[in-house]
Amino acid sequence: MSTTAAAITPDIRFDFDRGSAEAVGTLSQFTSGGWSSQGSLSTSFFPAQAGNLLLELSGFGGGSYHQDGTRTGEGIANGRVHFSGERVGLFAGAGIGTTWNVGGWRRVLLGEVGGWMRSGPRSGLVTLSPTVVDDTTRYVDGQLSLEATRDRFDLSAVAGYRRGSRLPVDLSGAKSWMSFSATGWVTPVWGVVAAAGTYPVDPTQGFPGGRFISVGVRLASARRNTATLQNFGLKSPPASGSGESSGEADVFRVVKNAQGGKVLQYRAPTATRVEMTGDFTQWVPVSLQRSADGWWTGELPRAAGTYQMNLRVDGGPWIVPPGMLSMKDEFGGVTGLLVIE
Repeated sequence: MSTTAAAITPDIRFDFDRGSAEAVGTLSQFTSGGWSSQGSLSTSFFPAQAGNLLLELSGFGGGSYHQDGTRTGEGIANGRVHFSGERVGLFAGAGIGTTWNVGGWRRVLLGEVGGWMRSGPRSGLVTLSPTVVDDTTRYVDGQLSLEATRDRFDLSAVAGYRRGSRLPVDLSGAKSWMSFSATGWVTPVWGVVAAAGTYPVDPTQGFPGGRFISVGVRLASARRNTATLQNFGLKSPPASGSGESSGEADVFRVVKNAQGGKVLQYRAPTATRVEMTGDFTQWVPVSLQRSADGWWTGELPRAAGTYQMNLRVDGGPWIVPPGMLSMKDEFGGVTGLLVIE
């Protein structure tokens, strides 16, 4: 069965001490008649860090309600351990929860292992996710995600494959899926999104698989990542030349000053200018101070908590500081996760 729908999807994200929370909802009106609504709330908390290792605790709750009275619900709690470098990272985790549909409540157990790699504006993520539903349905999803940012465009592609037993019937018989998405930012706060592909059955809530084509408009807050704002000339442009970092050694650390405050130190002996930006500067670039031994320093927030930040050397691209865990922001950019204890 094919149908066309108009949908609105508000997405709100909150950053707080050592974590974040996100609420997403979708309301769809179908041209064939009827409507459908979905909503979810997810949260992540980072209670501990040791070098490149970071512990994450997260939770997810969501559900759907449809015009015919059918509804679904799901709640999951899980934990992950991340090992993150400047350009590559690994993670593993496990979770437990419950799901509900017309068949009643069922227990869900899931695992997750994966890795990511980043090269400039391009990144890739691969995951394996074994899942058990009510001790009967067992399957493993493998998925590859690729993302790239070029000028005012965000591009992404997803491909996946499922192996398992006693899965819900999929009338299409498909065990794989693939989708593509492109966002063209007309201004820093709105862009046009086009996407197409296939998606699999959701065995936990009983959603069917299918194919889709969509075109929409995306509205965002004005606080987009700095790299994207540069494309619109809203931040200082790169210096003349290649735009690459001129630092010969990239060492980053956080230390205490004489007054007990926290300062960052970044070693770039041949650099002529080093800047930082983050949520604690309202994403406005702040110049670091250079010392005679090649270290650049800048003041950090005094309050304990989790913050996002990036560095830039000699007007080049914004980068995640070496050794800091990197994370995606809500606009497809990459920022560093700074933990102040």
